[in-house]
Amino acid sequence: MVQKDMTYRVYANWAKFLGCDYSELLVPNVKVLHHSKSLDGYNGIYAFSNEISCIISTPPKYVSVLGKAVMNLRPDAVFDTEWLGQLLNGKHTKIIGPAFQGYVEDDSLLQASSSSVIEYKSEHHRTLLEELRESCSEIEWQHSSIDEQKSPILLQILNGKIVAAGSWRWGESGFLSVGIITQPAHRGKGHAKKVVNALTQRGLTSGATMHYQTLESNIPSVAIAKALGYKRLGRTIAIRLSG
Repeated sequence: MVQKDMTYRVYANWAKFLGCDYSELLVPNVKVLHHSKSLDGYNGIYAFSNEISCIISTPPKYVSVLGKAVMNLRPDAVFDTEWLGQLLNGKHTKIIGPAFQGYVEDDSLLQASSSSVIEYKSEHHRTLLEELRESCSEIEWQHSSIDEQKSPILLQILNGKIVAAGSWRWGESGFLSVGIITQPAHRGKGHAKKVVNALTQRGLTSGATMHYQTLESNIPSVAIAKALGYKRLGRTIAIRLSG
């Protein structure tokens, strides 16, 4: 029952974000809509699918052409980035996705918190966090959701250095969205998983439903989410338009 309630709330939030009725996410369907208030002003195309249906949100001028293109297509067919790029005929600058949209509100797969995961508190931590930031790309840092003016920020410390850090923000789907970043030389060693585990545990203890977003092509990141109990309830693609 808990899982059903979570699924309902997740879909209801996506329906509100996309400007469609909740029921449209429950039947086989590919539908093109003009941007809702949530996406108003976004010069791009945003697609969400829960494998049952697919809702595509677009600026008004693309509603007709996209509607004709996806007519009679299955939801999974829309998530072909090569096909989408050809459809737009060069009128886009970047395609982001498909992205994994995972959710959890059950702590049964979480592990005991590691003593090496601590909370960001001191000036010394600020210095170490800056070193971590300098070791990563700016895009990676933006995706981490880390903002030194907001808490919590959790750190994984190894040999006096931050090897992974994470935080959360209120995501587009209305839940606490986890962000994580790992020092490049220490990736694939389980550090990110410890931080995500601790963040998830803290969020669940506060009564929140936790959200985890990552590119499906980032297989290690998806594996972390699944290992900690995050269930994929959707996938998204965002396409930035050039004109």
